[in-house]
Amino acid sequence: MSSDKGLAIITVIIPVYKVERYIRECLDSVLSQNLGRRYRRCYVEIICVDDGTPDSSVDIIIEYMRKNSNIILLQQINQGQSVARNNALKIAKGRYVVFLDSDDLFPPDALKSLLDTAERTHSEVIISHAKAFNGRRSWYIEPHAEVACAFLNQVKFTHRAILMNSSPPWGKMYSRKLILDNNIEFPVGIKLAEDWIFVIAAMYRANHISSTSEITYLYRGRDDEDNPSCTQLVNEKVFSDLLKVYELTKQFNLPMQQIDYAKMFILRSLLYRLSKFSIDNEIIYCKSIYHDIRKFLVDEIGKDKIKIFTPIRRLPLLLIFYGFYSEAHRVMNQKYDKSCLKKGELVDDDYISKDFKYLTEKMKRQASIALKLKRGKKILSRRAWQLKYKFACACSSLLYRRKNIALIGERLGNTANDSSYHLFNFIQDNWVSKKEIDYYYVIKKDASTAVNLNGRKNVVKYGSFKHFMIFHASRSYIFSDSMRDVFFHWRDVSSQHNYKRKYFLQHGVFATSRAAGYYDCNSMNLRDELPDKFIVSSDFEKDLVCKNFSFEKSRVAVTGLSRFDKLPKKPPVKAEKKILLFFTWRENLSNLNEVDFIKTEYYKKIFEILNSKAIADILKASGFQLEACLHHKMSSYLNALKSRCEHTIYNMNDVNVQNLLIDADIMITDFSSASFDMVYQKKPVIFYWFDELRFFAQRGGPLINIERDLPGEICRNINSLSSAIDGLIQSGCVIRREFREQYSKYFKYRDDKNCQRIMEIIEE
Repeated sequence: MSSDKGLAIITVIIPVYKVERYIRECLDSVLSQNLGRRYRRCYVEIICVDDGTPDSSVDIIIEYMRKNSNIILLQQINQGQSVARNNALKIAKGRYVVFLDSDDLFPPDALKSLLDTAERTHSEVIISHAKAFNGRRSWYIEPHAEVACAFLNQVKFTHRAILMNSSPPWGKMYSRKLILDNNIEFPVGIKLAEDWIFVIAAMYRANHISSTSEITYLYRGRDDEDNPSCTQLVNEKVFSDLLKVYELTKQFNLPMQQIDYAKMFILRSLLYRLSKFSIDNEIIYCKSIYHDIRKFLVDEIGKDKIKIFTPIRRLPLLLIFYGFYSEAHRVMNQKYDKSCLKKGELVDDDYISKDFKYLTEKMKRQASIALKLKRGKKILSRRAWQLKYKFACACSSLLYRRKNIALIGERLGNTANDSSYHLFNFIQDNWVSKKEIDYYYVIKKDASTAVNLNGRKNVVKYGSFKHFMIFHASRSYIFSDSMRDVFFHWRDVSSQHNYKRKYFLQHGVFATSRAAGYYDCNSMNLRDELPDKFIVSSDFEKDLVCKNFSFEKSRVAVTGLSRFDKLPKKPPVKAEKKILLFFTWRENLSNLNEVDFIKTEYYKKIFEILNSKAIADILKASGFQLEACLHHKMSSYLNALKSRCEHTIYNMNDVNVQNLLIDADIMITDFSSASFDMVYQKKPVIFYWFDELRFFAQRGGPLINIERDLPGEICRNINSLSSAIDGLIQSGCVIRREFREQYSKYFKYRDDKNCQRIMEIIEE
């Protein structure tokens, strides 16, 4: 990039302070951006602001400036990020402005994505998806995911309360004209959350705001303790800064819902830092902070909003609310004194006594003999498998030394009905190994679908001594979820086997979910699960995986999914007259008891569908049946559902899911990748969404543009769902015209040779 040609289309502003470890990588990520042919005569202006950094960061920037004329260096005495950004804004030339912290990165094509969205929507603020990473893992940032995946298009700030959730200035692009015309600046003198005021001011005064689900920002979670970022530091000023920021939000006269967002943002920020500060400091240093927070709680929050928190958070907040600072400080330090009960009686607040009893009982349980025995048993169990592992290694080297073995598994050894199972079946029936490889399938003895492997050779009991030996002897591993599919203790022994080849048979088309960063290249690499080949179904999906999961193209193989080989390529002439309900699980529901689970929106929506009179009338009139195949993590709650409806309900681990998909004429799902098994068969899918923003926030959002690439109608209430079902039945279950193009892009092959292509890659 050179400033010698064209105009500055984007200005990237980078404050610099003590980042000599990161600044090269940061600058490289900007310089490598490609704006595309449309902007080939434009350039990216980079303004680095030296905020009085004492290290060699400036020397590195000057080195880059010698080779890149589009880099500008501003220097100032140390005054903080706000002053640095304000000074850069005064000299910026770009039509748009983007902020980048000097330890963070842009992924490839980030600026092009932001620019394309801005030009297409004519919006003055663009909000994008962001991802965080450190030396151990990577993850999606929930608030950004929620806003980015809302697919906002030319909206007003005060019309969408959710926009208050997107607080940092990064991961966004702003019109420079908007900033200049409205004299928008970063507040000076505040070091925490001050940038939120800049963001609110820009969005508040923007004519339009749009969002994109493209990831355009990589946020580094700093690991270096000797040089923590400002968000890691907790001192007295942190609390006064947060309270000042809240006062500054009042200048905008926001609608009540957005004011509530602001209050809860500040309260959670205070509480997050208060826990650490209270543990690190004596009460004499904390009292003034407790006093300031109490004023905020009394004047702005109120008891009702405090009560939404969990007991461990609610109890100290209530004690501070009533001015019981000593008790609050002890609770923050996990010291539970019975004076809490007396204070609760004094102010007649049952929550204080309830939370106190709950937390003290929890402490007792954690210190109980039973728990100690459980921990002891866990230690013994660990030692037992380690001895078994070492002995199996010795035996394996004797028994299987000259064997060429590959080990296959799926879902931690719990199933034989998905991608790995279908590939193993193909190997047993149709494949003659050119390299004389023996393929073994591992499954738990009590797995309900183990019967699918009856009569098959090379089937090994998961966790058995033979399994341990085969694991040692294997030269390659084939899995569909994680490497624990083939060995439960993979994370403990991965360093000894990571040189072996690994093949990932994804258990469904990636489109509606990023799986919370679980399958991205960085996360798989950190778990020592980075596959030599990542199997996908189409070139379209390969592009999604490479772009969103950061895989090199050479690691991604377009073969088609193994389980698709047994699917019909088109619906039968005569309909089976079956509708399949197939919902994805929500991880936040995993530990609920049955009473609490029945109260969740997730359960209520499934129950509503299965007991809808409107849908029942449609089924009766048409002769159709409704069947539900529910996620295996819902198995403990199935009885409660079965007893309250008349439809057939299956646990996905206990049934041949593919047969259900073949028999179904219509699928109703939320985000399940099994919907693409229906798409492959050219059968219609209805997407029933009721919590998509929360789901996308937790899972990282969809890889596709749901407005353009989703292969089916979206319904959000029971009335529209029943209407969609009726319409499809009346049309003879024919796919609507607007979805036909989407049906073809997800599959490169429809020739029943997916397994063969996968095996050819494995035996290359």
